[in-house]
Amino acid sequence: MDSLNQIEIQNIRHICGHGTNFCDKITYYKTLTQDTNVTDLLDSLCQELNTLKSKLSSML
Repeated sequence: MDSLNQIEIQNIRHICGHGTNFCDKITYYKTLTQDTNVTDLLDSLCQELNTLKSKLSSML
């Protein structure tokens, strides 16, 4: 990972930031439904985004 240039590092930071925004939106969308299948799916999606974000952050 020592070969990342500044643009690539900036792109990773943007991905992490967008993941946080997506989770905020997912949290809002969960309030719009009572369907447990949908809320479970949205929870797992947000969990995967958080996992991706932590893995990308650990690369830096």
